[in-house]
Amino acid sequence: MKTYQEIISVVRGDIERLESEIIADLSFPNNALNELLLAPAKRIRPVLAFLFMRANGIEPTDEHFAIQTAVELAHSASLIHDDIIDISEKRRGISTLNTQFGDKTAVLTGDYILSVALKKIVDKPEILHEFLETFSHMAQGEINQYFTRFEIPTLEEYLQKTIQKTAGLFKLALRNDFGLNFGIAFQINNDLKDIDEDIKNGIYTAPVIFTGSTEITTEALEKTKDLINTYLDKAASELENLPQNKYSQALREILGLYGYKLF
Repeated sequence: MKTYQEIISVVRGDIERLESEIIADLSFPNNALNELLLAPAKRIRPVLAFLFMRANGIEPTDEHFAIQTAVELAHSASLIHDDIIDISEKRRGISTLNTQFGDKTAVLTGDYILSVALKKIVDKPEILHEFLETFSHMAQGEINQYFTRFEIPTLEEYLQKTIQKTAGLFKLALRNDFGLNFGIAFQINNDLKDIDEDIKNGIYTAPVIFTGSTEITTEALEKTKDLINTYLDKAASELENLPQNKYSQALREILGLYGYKLF
């Protein structure tokens, strides 16, 4: 199976341009701050968006790049705020902003990055509305998660929180149900990997829901994997009407990386 980097090579030029625009948009007086914020990232949302566009024969425009850059900037801002809330010390193997510079600087940096993101789409009313709606839901999801710690949610409540916190941003980037369904699977997959840490913090996800307690069973883990595959299948169905080309093939290969069966 190809690696992620091998799969996304077909849109490498698009991602390099996006990275350049992010660098151009941000300006910080501290080199360590720049290195932390501009560290290599998967850029999974714009990767999927560019693949979907190019699969449909659409050459990304300046507006497309502005939207994808805004989404990635806002995502970065949300991660900074999440690290403060979670008192996280590491992200992607690097000391978090709050650890290196303190909560005050981290909050201000996150706010600044979010403001830069908003400026990129302020002249696009429809996108701006969707953008603000998405981030309102993300904040609501975080608030609800805090006040329901150590409570086992229903599967429906868990999936709703997953849409609010993660999948909604994928849908915003792609503006279709492929993004929504992939985003749900993506988050459940992360929750499966983080199960021990989440239980310690009182955040109960799919494996706990399927077990009915924090003593996770093998059956619950398998049910969680089946749930991931269910949403990846839904995402895959959104690709059926795409032209058969290297971009749609790359989308299917990415689905294979995140699931527990081959597509």
